[in-house]
Amino acid sequence: KHFVANNHELDRMVTDAIVDERTLREIYLRGFEIAVKESNPWTIMMAYNRLNGVYCSENKWLCQSVLREEWGFDGLTVTDWSATNNRVE
Repeated sequence: KHFVANNHELDRMVTDAIVDERTLREIYLRGFEIAVKESNPWTIMMAYNRLNGVYCSENKWLCQSVLREEWGFDGLTVTDWSATNNRVE
């Protein structure tokens, strides 16, 4: 549901999931990739947590490179309530 690597509720607003790219692609991203490519969703909700030091909703590699360029997602990405941390960048 939350894109991506959001595994628990406790401290999810401050958690930093440190995950190497292979593990990320094989375990965490695969389900999202299938959903994007096969169902063409209109919206994807970004996770609260950081992924390798960068908040998911502000992660250019995740949002632009993977989601849009690799998978061809052309819909809307939204944050889950207060998951936006830097409104300028």
